[in-house]
Amino acid sequence: MQTIQMQATVGPDGKLRLEVPCQLPPGPAEVVIIVQPRNGQDAERKRSWGEFCGIAKGLWQDEDAQDYVNRLRDEWER
Repeated sequence: MQTIQMQATVGPDGKLRLEVPCQLPPGPAEVVIIVQPRNGQDAERKRSWGEFCGIAKGLWQDEDAQDYVNRLRDEWER
């Protein structure tokens, strides 16, 4: 496993944009994102769960639930 630090910004549309370094090899990768605000004001601000409502609604838009479960089960059998 390799740790790569990247610059990221969140646009007014709520989309996270990453600047990927050139040395990153092409191909699939597992990505873990930890979001930590840079200025002290945002870090101290309490957020409500309502602010996150609908934030990832597009992720599952074209996904059939049963197809997804079947793919997971196929992975378990390998």
